Amino acid sequence: MRRLFVTIIALLALVSAGSAQVSGVSLGYCNGEMKNSGTDGFSTTEKDTWVSAAIYLTEDNLKLFAGNHIDSLRVGLASSLNIDSLRVWVRSSLDGEDLASGAISKETDPKLAKGWNRIALDNPYTISEGQGLYIGMSYHQKSTSVGLSVVPNPQANALYVQLGSNAEWTDRSSEGALAIEALVYGDKLPKYNLKLESVEVQPVYVIDKGSMSVTATVKNLATMTITGFDAVCKIDGIDETYTAHIDEAIAYDETKTVSFTINPSAITETEPENRTVTITIDNLNEGDDEDMSDNTLSAAFSVVSHDFSRNVLIEEFTTEQCPNCPRVAGYMSEVLGMERFNGRVNMICHHSGYYTDWLTIPSDNSYLWFYNMGGATFAPGLLVDRATRPYISNNSETSPIYSPASADEIANVIDTRMLDVAFVSLKVSAEMDSINANEMTVTVTGERIKENFTVNPPRINVVLIENDIKPLSQAGSTQGFMHQHVSRAVNSTWGDEIVWDGNTYTYTCKLALRNDYVRENLGVVAYIWDYDENDASKCEVANSSSISFKDFSVGTSTGISTLGVDTKKEVSAYYTIGGERVSQPVKGLNIVKYTDGSTRKILIR
Repeated sequence: MRRLFVTIIALLALVSAGSAQVSGVSLGYCNGEMKNSGTDGFSTTEKDTWVSAAIYLTEDNLKLFAGNHIDSLRVGLASSLNIDSLRVWVRSSLDGEDLASGAISKETDPKLAKGWNRIALDNPYTISEGQGLYIGMSYHQKSTSVGLSVVPNPQANALYVQLGSNAEWTDRSSEGALAIEALVYGDKLPKYNLKLESVEVQPVYVIDKGSMSVTATVKNLATMTITGFDAVCKIDGIDETYTAHIDEAIAYDETKTVSFTINPSAITETEPENRTVTITIDNLNEGDDEDMSDNTLSAAFSVVSHDFSRNVLIEEFTTEQCPNCPRVAGYMSEVLGMERFNGRVNMICHHSGYYTDWLTIPSDNSYLWFYNMGGATFAPGLLVDRATRPYISNNSETSPIYSPASADEIANVIDTRMLDVAFVSLKVSAEMDSINANEMTVTVTGERIKENFTVNPPRINVVLIENDIKPLSQAGSTQGFMHQHVSRAVNSTWGDEIVWDGNTYTYTCKLALRNDYVRENLGVVAYIWDYDENDASKCEVANSSSISFKDFSVGTSTGISTLGVDTKKEVSAYYTIGGERVSQPVKGLNIVKYTDGSTRKILIR
């Protein structure tokens, strides 16, 4: 794919209808950028020698500019130390004769300097049809210098170097792009030329939903402002073509990202599962695009018949020694209170990351592995479905740990994550023999819509959490602060592999209950995820679900009921669990005495 950057360099005139034309463009691969420091491996210690570098503009790069002339070259120097002169040149081969050249030094006006230097050619060079050209520079160094400016934009033909007068030329385009541009002027510059730089489509098309979102990045490489164009979409195996018209003004040298939606209703089957959509920019409002060779890109996507509601799992690393943790706990309290997230966000708190505290359990420390930062950990830190995304992984590209700045930011992250398709469902139920039982049984059921929705065999984790725990000594907290979503027990640290019955599953486990757990504050969170034991950045949660104590099934073998007072009997008195007589049941456990002499324990939430 051609990735030549064209930069407009001078305004000529404004014309009607809001469009504009310019007098010149710059051609190169650095996108107008330069690096202000030298790059290792691009210098020589040789004294009194010439260091040269160049780019190659192919015939395709130059075909629209035939008949126009190269007036000067723009060169970025990372350093001018020990450099006394700088030459620029145009050649048909790296070792060939100069077709045109120019020079500056520390004695000329303008003087050679660190940064961008514009050097006029002694005689402008006219570009011919069918011609490719090397655009180069050579500087003379008295001793070691690091003058070459190499930007991190590797691509074909972007960097050739000769590190010394007697050295061989080498192609190092895979390492970056040289900060050099040819400045082209003339009355035959292209007027209409858009380039499709990138496209993204939603990775999964859901037939039941019937729409596909597309995002495209478009750049104007020519001299006239473009006010609109068509995005023509063709899906392999489908006869229909889907077109979206984009009314978006893109000025000379401007890049715009546009989004649109198509409705590929002709896709009615899930086979083939993997497809490709090809997108072409065409039908410019102002006229025909003069170079269609860079107007088309493709993107892959898969097809499913339906999906499940995407719930988002938030895991917070927090401890009582962390003074900033109450702040993030406040963010999460605000987020969980937002109506749009009701029943859609599940949360677990691991008491680790910044030392430990009295609430830490072994799995909390094991999960520090997710930081993936060479052993560094901290709190507060969040995991959002253990996913690495540009909008989540703000500490490291390879770490799923997310450090939030506000509740609104967290909400935006969750909103974006909820757009991802969920391929598996979970329904959680929990049973206790009695309110005082020392264990509970959790059952999770669900189904999948595709077999390989994770890279590795999917695993399931079931976590017992407790809310409203009074802190012993929480740093940075205010009065009334309580610990929420505290991880109390887990089926296994790294989960259990799911056993499938076709596309459905039933998973059952038992979780231990300590006597000090306040029963009405308990809940269970279950999640299915992809576990790669060698890479913390590839352990994404596929979906999650939860259940709170009010929905537990609690047995009455000890006479304790979550159903309340037996209305068929006449009550004679109410007592707290400590034996104090009260006029009405209070929150927590109560003993109800009836006139027939029988008693019953009830739980008031």
